[in-house]
Amino acid sequence: MPAGGSPDAAPTVVAEAPPPDKEKAPDAKKEPPADPKPAPGKDDAAKDAAPSGDLVHTVATTKSRADMSASLVKPAAAAAEKREFGKAIRYYNALVVARGPGSPEAQKLAEMWALAGQPQEAIEVLRRFVAASSDEAAVKQATKDITNLGKIQVRADRFQLPSLDKEGTKLFKLGRAAHKKKKWGDALVYFHMGLALAPDLPGFLRELGGTYDKLGAKDKKLEFYLGYLRSRPFGKNADEIRKQVPKTSLGSLTVTSSKDCELVLINAQPLTKKLPAKDLKLAAGEYKGMCISSKYEIIVFERVTVQAGGTHSLDFRWAIIVNELKDPMGRLSVESAYDKGTMMDLGITSPELGVVVPDDGRALKVILKDDSGTRTEERYIKFTPGEKQTIKW
Repeated sequence: MPAGGSPDAAPTVVAEAPPPDKEKAPDAKKEPPADPKPAPGKDDAAKDAAPSGDLVHTVATTKSRADMSASLVKPAAAAAEKREFGKAIRYYNALVVARGPGSPEAQKLAEMWALAGQPQEAIEVLRRFVAASSDEAAVKQATKDITNLGKIQVRADRFQLPSLDKEGTKLFKLGRAAHKKKKWGDALVYFHMGLALAPDLPGFLRELGGTYDKLGAKDKKLEFYLGYLRSRPFGKNADEIRKQVPKTSLGSLTVTSSKDCELVLINAQPLTKKLPAKDLKLAAGEYKGMCISSKYEIIVFERVTVQAGGTHSLDFRWAIIVNELKDPMGRLSVESAYDKGTMMDLGITSPELGVVVPDDGRALKVILKDDSGTRTEERYIKFTPGEKQTIKW
């Protein structure tokens, strides 16, 4: 296993480049549907990257855990002093991974969550601290803090944590070096610290799966390998990882579209097969699909839940609307298929533009209006996937 590489380098296959910091979609005039409340995912897992009782807290290491995590102490303190709570949480979470849920760093992690306005997360950290610490005075104080934090109203907004990719990459390299020397315990701790710092780098999921395998923890191996496959369903290493998980843990997905897509993304990863793409083997979980057509200035969003052993489909349903409003010239606004009642101005950059067809087949409100505003019409038009409808006065 090579010691170098990036956090998405293959153990024995081929290296992948780390993903960008944030998912970016091409510009389009169509508005995407509002995301529902995020399901627990990699960032939620990173808040508690190594739960109390996980092997990472008990596995033997050749280096002391204090030494392994020493490089994180100063930046953690600096982020806390600057009130950069997101960064501080990342650093202290990584320190707790190495030093344990009963460590002083866990108390500091709880403090950072509380100062960030996230009392529930602080309470969870403190509960694990109480269960793990042997310091009676500290446990007494933590118990009191739990009671006080429970009285605080939880903020409705979702607190975003930064992904510290540069710092995570350093730990990834240390983990790979330890793995090469068959120091499985050291590798496990390094990889878990890296995941806590940079959950957006999927290579940690793959490497953790392989390291748990070396330590005989088959269930954890499967957990992290499936997490990697959800994050990189079509990555260069995905097929190799798929061979190492039971077929019964995968589901089948067929992706189709009523019109040609220039690019299809599944969980932000480009689909490498042309549509229709049949019988894709994916890890059970939630998937978000995007069909992008710059020609027709449209992005179509669809979601699907893949179940282990199940057969599923994801269909991008859209049509073309042709603006032939002349004498006088006019423009069109079309109701959003995702948000009933919301109108979207199609603009005048092209006479042919894409329109998402509602799943329930309802007619969409279409407003025709000339530039002077003297002529306006309102219609309800039912679009059929794949068709082209011409609009005239």
